[in-house]
Amino acid sequence: METENLRATDLCVPIYLNQQMVFDLLAMLEDGFYQISSITTAGGETENRKTGVGGSVGASNVFALLGITLKGEHSREKGSQEQTEVARERVHTPPSLFSKLRMTLDEKSLLTKAQTLEEVEGATSGRFVEFRALLRKNPLEETLEGFLKLLRLADLFSDEPSRAAQDGGKKGRRGKGGVQGARPQSEEEQIAQLMQGILDEVKQAGSLEIVGEMLDVPGATAVLSTKPEFFSDRNASEIIDGEFRVLGKVIRAVPTDSEESINLLRKTSFGLFDERIFEGFSDGFEDQEDFGLRFPEFVTAIEGPALQVVPIAIFA
Repeated sequence: METENLRATDLCVPIYLNQQMVFDLLAMLEDGFYQISSITTAGGETENRKTGVGGSVGASNVFALLGITLKGEHSREKGSQEQTEVARERVHTPPSLFSKLRMTLDEKSLLTKAQTLEEVEGATSGRFVEFRALLRKNPLEETLEGFLKLLRLADLFSDEPSRAAQDGGKKGRRGKGGVQGARPQSEEEQIAQLMQGILDEVKQAGSLEIVGEMLDVPGATAVLSTKPEFFSDRNASEIIDGEFRVLGKVIRAVPTDSEESINLLRKTSFGLFDERIFEGFSDGFEDQEDFGLRFPEFVTAIEGPALQVVPIAIFA
């Protein structure tokens, strides 16, 4: 890598990095890896030895030096030279390999910088893209958590709390007329129970959905399907409400005014339901505005223009 032409943005600091994908792509582009180069010479008749090195990465995604296993190409040359001995070993870290991958994709014109609406809408599945984005938590998850928190606050101000535990959590007594003290769930309780079920499904889907507001394309949104284990320290909170660069592969593009959208429930069992059944979720809480409480809009889908991306790296 030539350092004299480097820019600050070329020195990447990944917060999220899929190391296995980086390693595999570089191996494809470079036709394998050479890590160790050794030259040993001694006066008179000498030997030059060169060892080609390949590598493998385990399933873990530890941000450390890559463990490389030797394999492959060997060559030997004999000649007559002065006494010289040189030994070199170069070891890449995962971020440095990603930086190399990024530059290689750019040099080979394989990387699209999504900076215009035309580039977003023209993105095809499988294309490498890079863009700047303001990243936020999955709006569906954020909305559900907000609803449940506001419901608990609403109970504190309500003359007749809606929670079923208002009788001390005790079951009703059974008498001649059946169960005494029990009451049917209110509409708010039923909605809260359903919302908690959806929230549990979203959190157990095996991946973390992050939504990015594309800074160079006003009105465009990117939905990132990330895996928690690929974040530094397995903590995704560092990227929330921050401006980052994202490099990844497009798996879907939704143009402006399209009837299609990116369903945020697609990885849950609720993805089989028609989105219209959730349209009335916030209607039952309109009376809570009397207490100064405003509920967020319930969002289950991202409209176009939008990109659905499998991120390779999220970096600063």
